[in-house]
Amino acid sequence: MTPPARALPLSALLFLLGAAPLRAEFLEASISTGGYTRTYSVYSPDGRKGPLPALFVLHGGGGKGRQLREHTARRFEALADKEGFLVVYPDGLNKSWNDGRGQPGARNVDDTVFLGALADSLVAAGRADPRRLHAVGISNGGFLAHALACRDAARWASVAAVVASLGENVDCRPSRAVPVLMVNGTEDRLVPWDGTEVRFLGMSRGRKLTVPATAAKWAELDGCQPTPVRSELPDRADDGVRWSLESWPGCKGGAEVLLYKMEGGGHTWPNGTPYLPRLVGRTSRDVDFEVLVTAFFRRHPL
Repeated sequence: MTPPARALPLSALLFLLGAAPLRAEFLEASISTGGYTRTYSVYSPDGRKGPLPALFVLHGGGGKGRQLREHTARRFEALADKEGFLVVYPDGLNKSWNDGRGQPGARNVDDTVFLGALADSLVAAGRADPRRLHAVGISNGGFLAHALACRDAARWASVAAVVASLGENVDCRPSRAVPVLMVNGTEDRLVPWDGTEVRFLGMSRGRKLTVPATAAKWAELDGCQPTPVRSELPDRADDGVRWSLESWPGCKGGAEVLLYKMEGGGHTWPNGTPYLPRLVGRTSRDVDFEVLVTAFFRRHPL
């Protein structure tokens, strides 16, 4: 028997007429990969149809994606509303990433495979543009961003790493010249500028290349000229930190290797919410970092 006709609700009627109200969405979800159920969140800007560029924001050790979202005051999402891209916040297992540097306690799981599977799922759903997948990470997440560029360069258009460098044990043989942006503080006691060991509360957390050696390594891998060009950035805030930039010209395929040096800066996200300053050091407020890094990603589609 045919059911009686029902009046359509206003929202459905607006949709059929092509005038459905659109709004931004923040959704939490999960995906099964590598024998684990992995969690993540996605922010979608309002009024934008996919596939969109996707920015993966990778938290540090001991954190989760939602915590980094609040630590950065959701500034990437404000930019996503203006420029039209997805913001993806994946979660590491037990609040950490296996970033390839051999840190104690890291699970035997390949997080580059997890992030690749997550990216593929968003592409398959028509939400993410496969030519514009980018990753930015802090500390443990920054080490993972370097590993993504080394191991999965055909997928990730460009990466940015905050207070991190290249893990000593990472086999770095990218299949193409990968644009890489680095931001590091000279007074970072956890991931020291000139040190080769990551230490936290007196314990070793694995070994790495120094910050200058990491940038030089990427310049070599990307076929850039060996001598960087150095420039000073304006000192806009009275925070005890001065920024400068070293950039390597002439990279293959239009790639860039950029090292932003925070003289006097600590183990912190630029403009991030201050916490434990005696442990992590100074937080810089000289640069609109999210604007800077988003512009970098926009310059470098695959």
